[in-house]
Amino acid sequence: MRQSVIAAFMLLSPAAVAAQTPPPAADAPPPRWERKAELSLVQTGGNTDTQTLGLGASVIFRPGRWTTEARTAFVRSETSDIETAKSFIADLREAYALSRRVELFGRYGYLADPFAGIDHRSTIDGGIGYKLLLGPVHTLRADAGLGYTTESRSVGDDVSFALANFGGAYKWQISTAADLTNSAILTASLEDGDAWRFANAFALTAALSRVFSLKLSHDLKYNNAPVVGFEKADRLTSVAVVAKF
Repeated sequence: MRQSVIAAFMLLSPAAVAAQTPPPAADAPPPRWERKAELSLVQTGGNTDTQTLGLGASVIFRPGRWTTEARTAFVRSETSDIETAKSFIADLREAYALSRRVELFGRYGYLADPFAGIDHRSTIDGGIGYKLLLGPVHTLRADAGLGYTTESRSVGDDVSFALANFGGAYKWQISTAADLTNSAILTASLEDGDAWRFANAFALTAALSRVFSLKLSHDLKYNNAPVVGFEKADRLTSVAVVAKF
């Protein structure tokens, strides 16, 4: 089923026709601004009434050596007028380039996911990033940092601990009309070896026009020490319309 969805996604997209379009020149600098907003909506009726709404936005700003990356995402689902899922995510990453490959960064993340037993979670960390691939076809960054997290839970005791983060971000510029991205982060508690988390976000985006694109994504959130009574893993697969401005 998943393979069929991906195949249909590629066949219906103009990016399949433009796949041979060469990517930007190697010496072309990245744009100063990158701004995106996305919307996904799924609704069924008849024997089962369901509705899922997804909203998201991201901004990248590059004034000289500094790079600001901000992202937010909201998802809500209901079945027969009963709310069955709701989550909100916000991230902010500020980096300063020491060289073409090395950068220092500070990052803040927020999560509210009541259907995973998390009323709200705040995480702050800072560290160093290294760019293994500089593009323009393939870009890859790895980073590591230290920080602290606090988590308010709907069941049981709240959780707070010092942490170490290890992450990476990859982008494949397939053509000027299509790209594939994947980002991952492993969070390890410095106080409890069992309290570790992993998150991965995969996305395939294909242009429909200069402004609008179609995005197929799969997000995984894994918590090895979840709230009592809740599952360790949450997955979200979606297709969204993305606007660039």
